Amino acid sequence: MEGGIAIFLSELICGLAKCGNEVRVLVNKMPKFEEYDKNQAYPIIRYLMPERLSSLHIGWQLFRQIMRMKPDVLFVGHVMATRGLPVLLFRWFLKIPYVVLCHAGHLPITDASKINDISARTLLRYAELILANSEYTRRLLIERGFPHEKIRILTPGVDTDFFSPSSDESTVIKIRSKYGADGMPRILNIGRLVPKKNQLRIVKAIAILGDQGLHVKCTIAGNGPEKVNLQSHIKELGIDEQVQLIGYASRDKVRELIHAADIVALPSIIDNDDYESFGIVALEASACGKPVIVDSKGGQVDAGISDETGIVVNSEDENNIAKAISYLIERKDIADRMGKAGRQHVVEKFSWNRIAKRTTNLLSSLPR
Repeated sequence: MEGGIAIFLSELICGLAKCGNEVRVLVNKMPKFEEYDKNQAYPIIRYLMPERLSSLHIGWQLFRQIMRMKPDVLFVGHVMATRGLPVLLFRWFLKIPYVVLCHAGHLPITDASKINDISARTLLRYAELILANSEYTRRLLIERGFPHEKIRILTPGVDTDFFSPSSDESTVIKIRSKYGADGMPRILNIGRLVPKKNQLRIVKAIAILGDQGLHVKCTIAGNGPEKVNLQSHIKELGIDEQVQLIGYASRDKVRELIHAADIVALPSIIDNDDYESFGIVALEASACGKPVIVDSKGGQVDAGISDETGIVVNSEDENNIAKAISYLIERKDIADRMGKAGRQHVVEKFSWNRIAKRTTNLLSSLPR
């Protein structure tokens, strides 16, 4: 349960339960689900997804829970195409409204096949509300013909207790030493190694800074198909000692890495219709009091990252990324101010408590 959407739904459901809502979750069985389920404050009903007739199976499982719980609303966590169609039947015959949470990365499902397109569009058409995870996603929905008056924005949140500035400087020093900071400024990038995450231009920016006499350490956490390409460029540019590819990072390790960083660089781009729908890692970095560097397009700007909390650049040019890093290193006073502003921004607008209360208000407003 490490994916961004899974974390979004888990934290949101937990927040809804804490707000006094009676919540029951229906989901298919996943590896090691027993250990996860026993630590949750709400019941989770698991089923084994069959290879065939999965929509009928989901419908039957959902019907059983509806008869037991008599819910006021059904919450669909993502666009499920044909597997989501059973909620339509319960809306029509049992008069139970439903809402659908949309993530930009799932919208191409409407282009996958005719049956998926019809199913997804029908599911969204009859939803009482369509919840978009960012302004970017909202625009994509409108472009696909869905009525704007039915769409509300519901962004992911951040656990601001877990992701918070470190109060133990000695621990930070130990972490930096573990990653070989050697007193140099440390740059961090976290994300899947794919073209849209733009790690290649970060690597080139580190080489540019080195040519200018500014040597930094850069840690890139994540796995993906771009790994070999990145390794090749790092070696070719002669910056093996400056750039580390450390692979997958758990949630605890992500926080550790952010605490050890001076700057968090997340300049994702739009690559062949593959895009960043929201800047959750940027918000986690801001919650820890770190200045961030993001691209001027896509979901990270929708997360409210601005020149108050970091630097927004056109990151299709590595020189722009290099200039942003250099500026934040040379103007530590401004970098510190951005970090503090970022923390305040996240606490005020993106704590899970606030997101859960907003969701409760939205669901409470639905006709019964």
